[in-house]
Amino acid sequence: MKIGEVHDANRKTVGRTILHFDAVESTNETAKELLESDVEEGLVVWADRQVAGRGRHGRAWASPLGGLYSSFILRPKEAHAWLLGLLIGMPVVKALRHFGVFAGLKYPNDAVYQDRKIAGILSEGVYRHDVYHVVVGIGVNTNVDLEKLPAEVQPKATTLKREVNLFVANEEFLDYLLNQVDDLYSRYRNTRIEFLLKDYRGQCTTIGKRVSAMIGKDRVIGKAYDIATNGALVIADDQGAKHDFFEGTLEILK
Repeated sequence: MKIGEVHDANRKTVGRTILHFDAVESTNETAKELLESDVEEGLVVWADRQVAGRGRHGRAWASPLGGLYSSFILRPKEAHAWLLGLLIGMPVVKALRHFGVFAGLKYPNDAVYQDRKIAGILSEGVYRHDVYHVVVGIGVNTNVDLEKLPAEVQPKATTLKREVNLFVANEEFLDYLLNQVDDLYSRYRNTRIEFLLKDYRGQCTTIGKRVSAMIGKDRVIGKAYDIATNGALVIADDQGAKHDFFEGTLEILK
C-alpha cells in the first residue's frame, strides 16, 4: 500500500518524485508495473519491506523491516542496463562512507565492508511501448539487526546498525543516496564511459585479488587485473592470458 509521495524539484532526474510503500513484492517489480503508465524518468519506488525481494541471478534478497529497499526508472539512450548497474555501485559506496561505513565494491556491484555484504544492486533492462528503460534496485542493510537476516547469510553480511553507533534514519540515507545517484546519472549522460569506469576501478576492492571465476563452462583462476572499457573484469590467469568476466560466479580466493 502506498503511504506517501515526496517531490524534490532540486534534483535533475533521479528522485524528483518518490513513491513510498509500506510493503511490496519487490520494488523492481512495482517499478516495472508503473512503466505501463506514462511515468517520469527518475521516479523512485521506496518500500519499508519486500515480501519477495530479489538479487542477481534470481537469488532471494532478505528484506526485513528496517532495511532500505528502493528502485528507480532510467531511460538511457543506449542499452546500458548492466553498465549502469555497475556504475551505481559508486553512489551506494559514497553514501555508506558518508554515514560511517568505509565500504568498497566487490565486482560487479556488491557493497562490502570487511568482506561482509552490506548492500546489493539489481539492474534490469526492459522495453515498454518500444522505449528502453532500466530499472535499478538497491537494497541496503541499514537499520537491521544481523539476527533478522537468514542464518546462512549472517556470516557473510553486515548492517549499518551493527557497524555504526549513530542511528541513521532511512529517509536521511535515501535522500543522500539519491543525490549521489542523480549526480552520477548526469555524469553518465555527459561524460565518456571510460572516465566513469576509471572511478569505478578505484572503488573496486576485487582488483589485485586472486579470484576464481566461471566464464561459460570454464573455470578461470588468476588475478583480477583491471576493468575493461566495456565494464568487464579482466582476469590474468597463471599462464598470463587475459579473460573478460561479466556475469556468473566469482569467488575471491584467500
